[in-house]
This record gives sequence, C-alpha cells and structure tokens, in this order.
Amino acid sequence: MDDDLKNNYEFMTSSEIAKSLALKVKAIRKKRFKTQKLFAEHIGMNFNMYARFEQTGQISFPEFINIAKGLDRIEEVSLLFSENKDLIQW
Repeated sequence: MDDDLKNNYEFMTSSEIAKSLALKVKAIRKKRFKTQKLFAEHIGMNFNMYARFEQTGQISFPEFINIAKGLDRIEEVSLLFSENKDLIQW
C-alpha cells in the first residue's frame, strides 16, 4: 500500500484496518505487559487466540472489547460512533 494511504482507514480494506489496529494494540501491550502470554492471562483470553489477533487482526468484537478494556482504552472504543461527527444530510 502507498505510504500516503497507509494510515488512512478510508482507503484501507477491512483486513488492512484490522491488522493496523492489531499492530497498535501490540505496541501498547508491549509497553505494559511485555509478553502476549501475560496480557492474555490478564484479560482472561486464550493465549493462542490473542497471539493470532496480533498476527492477523482477526478476533470477535466482544474479544476486541476485552482487549481494549485490558489496555485501559475502552473509552476510545466508546467514541467510535459518537454523535459529534458531522451528519450527512441526504
């Protein structure tokens, strides 16, 4: 993917967005928990499931919420669909 579009979710596929989010989670997790195993235990998730998420970005939405909660980032998830965004009038 072109570097100019690399961080623009508007032009990314769903799989690319999932992988990008997983990489962001991984960076945060490494600062606080060091290992995938410690973090998976912290959030009560199967280690293999969590490891697969970091590699592929694939995980269920409820499990993604558990990850966000485990990283103290649930407030960011709650802002995903805030009504402060400009509404398009059709």
